[in-house]
Amino acid sequence: MKKNILRLFISIFIFVLLGSYSKANPREGYGEPLGIYEGEIGIKIISFSQNWSSEEKLKEIYDELLRNFHGEEISYLSTIYVYPDSPDGVAANYYADFEINEEGKYIYKKDRYIEIFNGDEYKDISELARILSHEYGHHFTLYYLLTKENKHFNQWEQTNYAKVRGLLNYKDVEYYSINDTGYIHKWDIAEIAAEDYVQLFGSPNAKKSVDYKDVKERVEEGIKDYYYNNISFNLLPQENLSIPLAADVPGLYLYWLELAGYTSIEPKLPLKPSINIKKTKEIMPGYYQYEITWDEIEDGNNYEYTLVSYPVGDNNFPRPIKTVVTGEEMKAYIGSAISTNDEGKINLILDDQYKGEYYFRLFIKNSKGFIFSTDPIKFEFKEDNNKPLYIMQDVSQDHWAREFITTIIDKKIAQGYEDGTFRPENNITKAEFMKMLIKSIDYTLEIKDDSNYWFEREGYLEAAKDIGLIIENNYNAEYDEPITREEVAFMIGNMLKYLGFEEDDSENINFEDAQQIKYKSQLNMAIKYSIINGYPDNTYKPFKYLTRAEATKIIYKLINILE
Repeated sequence: MKKNILRLFISIFIFVLLGSYSKANPREGYGEPLGIYEGEIGIKIISFSQNWSSEEKLKEIYDELLRNFHGEEISYLSTIYVYPDSPDGVAANYYADFEINEEGKYIYKKDRYIEIFNGDEYKDISELARILSHEYGHHFTLYYLLTKENKHFNQWEQTNYAKVRGLLNYKDVEYYSINDTGYIHKWDIAEIAAEDYVQLFGSPNAKKSVDYKDVKERVEEGIKDYYYNNISFNLLPQENLSIPLAADVPGLYLYWLELAGYTSIEPKLPLKPSINIKKTKEIMPGYYQYEITWDEIEDGNNYEYTLVSYPVGDNNFPRPIKTVVTGEEMKAYIGSAISTNDEGKINLILDDQYKGEYYFRLFIKNSKGFIFSTDPIKFEFKEDNNKPLYIMQDVSQDHWAREFITTIIDKKIAQGYEDGTFRPENNITKAEFMKMLIKSIDYTLEIKDDSNYWFEREGYLEAAKDIGLIIENNYNAEYDEPITREEVAFMIGNMLKYLGFEEDDSENINFEDAQQIKYKSQLNMAIKYSIINGYPDNTYKPFKYLTRAEATKIIYKLINILE
């Protein structure tokens, strides 16, 4: 029962080197641009996206570009193209071009350009700001590496950048060409440099934070499904968390700044807070709450602290815990939580995702947008062998279906909700009931990764068709609707036939509402094997919806005759 839902956005940025013929030209197949805007310094924004077609929207992109730190290199950029989709399956491209003169010096070429893809998915400039900053980071870092150090990224080991960044200490850092097999985006030297640029010189929009709430806040505010994604700057400041953040590297900010002809003061934190974690209380049997505290930086400045975690050995997709700012309590809670509102309603979140060893670290952003990291601390979550398989605060000891519900949950055919309820009187959907039927037998599912609908993606749709649970060809649109008792009879009857049970063709149905029953043969099968019965008033009520409790009773009877 997952409480947090990770919406995963893998943004791939491509760094493209072209020959001397390369000039800014739009891609073929998109027709005429829907909008063109040219700024005061001559950079054009050319869009083929409906969302970015007006002069006002294109000027937003232009202005956002200039909010990133820039120097003389900006005069070498001529165009930013915005496309509605992504024909290459990437978020953006930067196109570099240069030559080497007779003296062996790199000469950077003008008319460089950036392509931004999936424009129709973005409505606000903040949604594409980080992508734009990253691509400009390619332009900035390559330009100064070539023109000031006379080194290309394929010579990265000889650069002062590699020495200052400490990259010679990491065996996985490489310079990749686009066609390299085994390409690892986060270890590509050009990508590391572009990520450094965003952290050190990116616009405020590119470094925008999300205010994350911990489990205690969410249970108090009734937030059970928690959505987050890995493009949030304060959750994932850089793709590669196996190397230090850019602001944590002494001299890196000044290195790039001096190449661009500027001087400033090095960003740094006066201290790195220490993190402490402890188990505080048991919310429900086997479900615990943990408290995490850290020291506040007290130097008269304002800071934003975001606490994140990830499993030991996998730092690719951190999990946010909480964001706090100077003046607030330096404390966060993970695990499970319970709260009672003014009306006496109980909100409960039971979190069982923390298992084994995890790292915890703080990302700390100062008022100028520089972000730093504490050293990760490791904490082991030990498995509670006495932890119950289910928590059902709404199923009393004397509930008529308790035995059915507990049996079905124990066999992992069904489960409760994340708030510790089973909701036995709620209607069950057709998809949910078919899933329970399929899980009650020995059936191997075939996963379909190309579907967005869980019933099809997890293989249940194909299984339902194979077994004979689908009633009509147009049934697809109704999967999430409540299932009727008539449809239940149809599915149970066909399931029994699929399993090889002897059919019953007598059709001796003596319910008073028998004339309303459409699938008499299947109902007879279900009645013959005592899986379904009618009501005390001698009716079947074929159009009545089935509840979750009633569903567990039917599945309970089915698995009993199978054992």
